[in-house]
Amino acid sequence: MRLPHIAVLALLAAGISAAEAATVTTGWEANAGNQDQCIATAASAIERTGFRVNIAQDRQAVFGWRGEENISIRCIGDRGLAVMFVYTHAGRDNNQLISILRDEYRRGGGKR
Repeated sequence: MRLPHIAVLALLAAGISAAEAATVTTGWEANAGNQDQCIATAASAIERTGFRVNIAQDRQAVFGWRGEENISIRCIGDRGLAVMFVYTHAGRDNNQLISILRDEYRRGGGKR
């Protein structure tokens, strides 16, 4: 696939090294809940993972910040419910954090 090579070239052309570029780690799953439940559960999971929580105005996503890291859970409910997990950090791929966040989401909306 050519896209990653083009992206690296574009970053280098812009004067940004590949090590400074943000990496994105994602995961998703299907869910039988409703949109409001998904957003509430997402906010709780992000908070329990140690991030500051902010719910989008359109109530489609929940964002979390911790220093230079950010994470989000997007609830897509127009046909069933798909839940998308995204982690972004400069130069760091973190499938382990996505797994932890997914586990916290699966535990539900309750606080520890």
